Amino acid sequence: MREKIHKYIYLVGLCIIAFFLPLSEYISNAAIFLLLTNWIVELGFKEKWNKIRRNISIPLFLLIFVTHFVWLIASKNMEYGFHDLKIKLPLLALPVIIGTSKAISRKLIDLIVGVFILGVLISTLAGLFVYFGVVENPNPYNVRNIAYFVSHIRLSLMVALSILVLFYFIIENKVIIGYRIIPLTFVIIWFVGFLIMIQGITGLMSLVVAGLVSVGVKAHRENHKARKYIYYIVVFGLPFFILGYLTVQIKSFYTPIEGADEIKTYTQNGNQYYHDQQARLIENGNLIYINICEKELYSEWNKRSNLTLDGLDGREQSLLHSLIRYLASKGLTKDAEGISQLSDEDIMHIENGHTNYRFVKKNSFNKRIYNIIWQIDVYAKGGNPSGHSITQRFEYLKYGLILSKRNMLFGTGTGDLDDAYKALYIEKKSQLDSKYRHRAHNQFLTLFVSFGAIGALFCFIGFFFPIAIDFKLNNYYFAVFILIAILSMLSDDTLETTTGVVFISYFYSLFLWGEK
Repeated sequence: MREKIHKYIYLVGLCIIAFFLPLSEYISNAAIFLLLTNWIVELGFKEKWNKIRRNISIPLFLLIFVTHFVWLIASKNMEYGFHDLKIKLPLLALPVIIGTSKAISRKLIDLIVGVFILGVLISTLAGLFVYFGVVENPNPYNVRNIAYFVSHIRLSLMVALSILVLFYFIIENKVIIGYRIIPLTFVIIWFVGFLIMIQGITGLMSLVVAGLVSVGVKAHRENHKARKYIYYIVVFGLPFFILGYLTVQIKSFYTPIEGADEIKTYTQNGNQYYHDQQARLIENGNLIYINICEKELYSEWNKRSNLTLDGLDGREQSLLHSLIRYLASKGLTKDAEGISQLSDEDIMHIENGHTNYRFVKKNSFNKRIYNIIWQIDVYAKGGNPSGHSITQRFEYLKYGLILSKRNMLFGTGTGDLDDAYKALYIEKKSQLDSKYRHRAHNQFLTLFVSFGAIGALFCFIGFFFPIAIDFKLNNYYFAVFILIAILSMLSDDTLETTTGVVFISYFYSLFLWGEK
């Protein structure tokens, strides 16, 4: 009876973590504490210790937390170090609890995964309340805020994992001929739409790569010829489709409207134009800083708007700059004639902070792709990457590599990582604004900077060696999860946030050690 009670508490704790991962980090952490309490009260420590001794992969994984702890000793900023160690505690607790508890059946694993997908579904549907203004959004122009409960990056990873698991339910569990195919298909479509809605590039990239690998493996194993060909068409066709789409977007970005880049001397009113031909920045292929007559812009704008051009637009940007970019996006001259060709709706869009007429809608995936191309173009031409999520990462990587070279063997230490970055930004006189001066946004590089080659090696052994030891080829759940996890670590510091740490340590432990 006592054993059954502990088993039920264990299962309930696992389900609570799974359900609330996309909804509340506080409840997820409370559920970990519930599991830990149950694990201690359950006793049987000799048997648990023997399980750890028999399975070397569990203590190997614990090297990640141990390295963080050992490298804290030499840190100067102990406050930051202990805060970081607190975030990393699930890397210690969950592998031990799950790895030494009695393994559960695949049916129960399926149940837990289903509970997780339900939580993800609720979290994404709740975002609609934000999107349509039912719940107040402090920044309605940032669609990522519809990820209401957790970071949009973490949620996008959970959505990607949910999509791939749902495909598994459909294909492997043979529900195609049953009624369940309909609701599952609708959920998959909604999840893909949600990723596009929040412009979750990390989640979409993880979904595409992990999905293609999964379908490729399925195609290799498939005996039915028709299905085999369909799988291979997906594997080879989707990358070509994506490449074609990006080619069209890039061509569109660099193709100007005919005559828009013609350098003119005087406006129709006889005023002289200003040109900055050194600045090669563009909107829709049209040069921004040519054919500008500020005198006419001010006088004509005042006739159309109550906002002054010396002020800020709805996105706290220079209104004059937004106007010039918007006119350039239409291929118009930046003078009275250009403003006269704008509709009242255009004026409203400029006041609200839109800088390109093509992307005035609240949400557009094309807009996100255009913005990425624009960021890279501006950065390549020497522009300031501050506030630009993609090109900021180039700066983060650059400074991370500098720090890794300076601290090659032992790193900065757990507590001094943040201070080392701040000092380097000041030393190099980075053009990044102070509020945008962050760390590498690459988990593997962050480990190298923090612990040097020696400590990073321990962490890499802890993360990858258990996979080599315990992973079985038929463990689909772990396969798609670990692909998503690794891809996320290449573009973000996944283990530097509470939700990210729980996501990694929970599913790593559950899928690798939790099943019979």
